[in-house]
Amino acid sequence: MRRLPRFYVYLLLSDRGEVYAGFTGDIRRRLKEHNAADNTGWTRGRRWHLLAVRCFLDRHSAAIAERQLKRSRFDKSNWVRRQRRRLRELCRRHGIEHALD
Repeated sequence: MRRLPRFYVYLLLSDRGEVYAGFTGDIRRRLKEHNAADNTGWTRGRRWHLLAVRCFLDRHSAAIAERQLKRSRFDKSNWVRRQRRRLRELCRRHGIEHALD
């Protein structure tokens, strides 16, 4: 049986309380890249924790969803506000004290 292609749009939370949106075909590999010491992108120098993942069957739909999240700080802020209790617990578990203050 053939496996359907999967693409993921994800949100990350940094140890500084920043939220980052991205998309990938391999979520585990991508999270490792964000946290790698040799990362030269915008996410360098911070420890990132996975907050949310949404799965898509085609690359185009995932890219559109990611672009909408990145363009709108309001959407990310709204999502964070709605998930505040869950995020506080996640921050506590990972030792992120100031992320949501």
